[in-house]
Amino acid sequence: MKTKHNEVCPLDCTIQIINGKWKSIILCRLMEKDLRYSELLRSLSGCTRRMLSLQLSELIADRIIYKTVDPTFVPIKTTYHLTELGHSLIPIIKEMDTWGERYLDIMQDQTNSQSNSNDIDIPVQPLKTN
Repeated sequence: MKTKHNEVCPLDCTIQIINGKWKSIILCRLMEKDLRYSELLRSLSGCTRRMLSLQLSELIADRIIYKTVDPTFVPIKTTYHLTELGHSLIPIIKEMDTWGERYLDIMQDQTNSQSNSNDIDIPVQPLKTN
């Protein structure tokens, strides 16, 4: 896979796979349980049918999710599941979520500190890791 840097970059590949307005939320929903198309759509406020179909198709093409179709139901029952590769993303997504929470807390603390100190710039301290 070539990237914007004209070289193979595993990090860019990972980011490209989960990049999309709804992909991260779709993956978080499917981490909890398998869902039907209509259940996914209802859980994504503001997502159109077209956008959901596009995002699901891309995740299927990347082999992160798969769908099963049961024609014995009316209407046809289509269910989405994480693949083995999709399941391997769970710890990465959870860690990214944790990092995002810490980042937002730091930014909020900095904003609060700046507003309480008459707009004096306060450098962001390096984040201590465990």
